[in-house]
Amino acid sequence: MIDGYSVHAVRGIPDVQPGDDLAKLIVGAAPWLADGDIVVVTSKIVSKSEGALASVPVGGPEREAAREQVLRSQTARPVATRGHTRIVQTHHGFVMASAGIDNSNVDRSQLVLLPVDPDASARALRDALREQYGLDVAVVVSDTMGRPWRNGLTDVALGCAGIEPLRDHRGETDPYGNELQITQMAVVDELAAAAELVKGKVDRVPVAVVRGLLTSTRDSNGVVPTLVRDAEHDLFSLGTAEARELGRAEALGQG
Repeated sequence: MIDGYSVHAVRGIPDVQPGDDLAKLIVGAAPWLADGDIVVVTSKIVSKSEGALASVPVGGPEREAAREQVLRSQTARPVATRGHTRIVQTHHGFVMASAGIDNSNVDRSQLVLLPVDPDASARALRDALREQYGLDVAVVVSDTMGRPWRNGLTDVALGCAGIEPLRDHRGETDPYGNELQITQMAVVDELAAAAELVKGKVDRVPVAVVRGLLTSTRDSNGVVPTLVRDAEHDLFSLGTAEARELGRAEALGQG
């Protein structure tokens, strides 16, 4: 039983450029980092360090056309459109606005894409912190998403290493003697949201450390294979128009 934890902003990380050593930058800004900490890293600096960027014109209709082309390249399946908002499924399996493409905190001639493999990025950073600095920590790569049927945004995990993404309570018994049947807590999403409270969106704090929760680090399957639902278990994979068309087809078939 854990009675508490703390979340610490890591300030002083400079503007990240392609090829930068994130482990070096993080330890330089947080020399107090210790074994058992959970390092929550905004996906944007991971993408920038890995060169996951797209060049676009700085203005005019050419910029919008280029952005549209980039969005198509990052889209596995369109999900919904309303006005200028485009919700799509990325090739990772995430359902996000604009495929997670971001044009904030970056030169106007570039767009920041999601990391190609956020779980691999988390593992690489965890390995670098261990091999270069002897630190045994977990790593969570986070980004901001909306939620169906709820206003507002929250940070969630795109990748992780050194920590299990889910805490599975199924088969456990509650204080009233009821066996838990479906309760699986997305621990890394909860960590991403907690870290965002000290990182913020305009404070240029892309990294936070959660301390006091991790009892041991361990290899895990990562976020994508664990938290992303496949089509077989996704109750909402069809867009509204698709669902209506399918309903019409079924009705005609029955008639």
